[in-house]
Amino acid sequence: MFVISKIAAFFLHPFVWIALLLIAAWFSRNGNRKNLLLRFALFFFIFFSNSFIPKYIWYHYQSPFAEMKPGEKYVAGIVLGGFVSYDEKNSRAYFNRSSDRFIQAARLYKQGHISKIIMTGGNALFIKDKEYSESDFVVKNLIDLGIPASDILAERKAKNTIENAVYSDKMLDSAHIPEPYVLITSALHMPRAIKIFTKSGMRVRPYPCDFQVMESDIKFTWRSIIPSSGSFDMWNLLFREFIGTMSLGFTQR
Repeated sequence: MFVISKIAAFFLHPFVWIALLLIAAWFSRNGNRKNLLLRFALFFFIFFSNSFIPKYIWYHYQSPFAEMKPGEKYVAGIVLGGFVSYDEKNSRAYFNRSSDRFIQAARLYKQGHISKIIMTGGNALFIKDKEYSESDFVVKNLIDLGIPASDILAERKAKNTIENAVYSDKMLDSAHIPEPYVLITSALHMPRAIKIFTKSGMRVRPYPCDFQVMESDIKFTWRSIIPSSGSFDMWNLLFREFIGTMSLGFTQR
């Protein structure tokens, strides 16, 4: 299932669709079909390279900021992995652009909103080093910030959000840590994550972070019509969230 989801994610990238259309046009011997395929490829390029459209959808789909109120406290905060990359050549892990999850988890702990940090995430990057675990890297960095190891629990097996919920639930239940838990993940990923954790029977208080699109980013200007390569990646992430959320509905039937 994990491998299938990675393959599906590849084919959800609009650039792949354009490439397939161009390849089909190249091999087509029918002139009308070739022209139609080229027109579709051009339309897809113009549409999916536009930066305004995915930003607008992204902003309205992501979970809104949910600031902690003074005195609001929980026993544990669950941090979802996916914010650590790995350089296999140098055998070194490092934080990527979604590392606001790490920052906000440490911040909530330091401010007293959570008493324990649950880090969930294993080896989801097809890394050959079987000893690598995202959780181990994160735990080390949390300890380096002065957070006691006794206040950190690491779940090292999960490769996706569903496994994050399943394994975290078992760990928290075994440790007798009471609900509700603070769920810490990227704002775009939060809607799907909430549904997955709720479906697993866990009560969570969402704390979205890693806001990559702000309200000021969705103003239509002359720059909005300039093709942007980054828009393709934004669409890919949006499609992954949409398909992932819709698949949850099918599994409930």
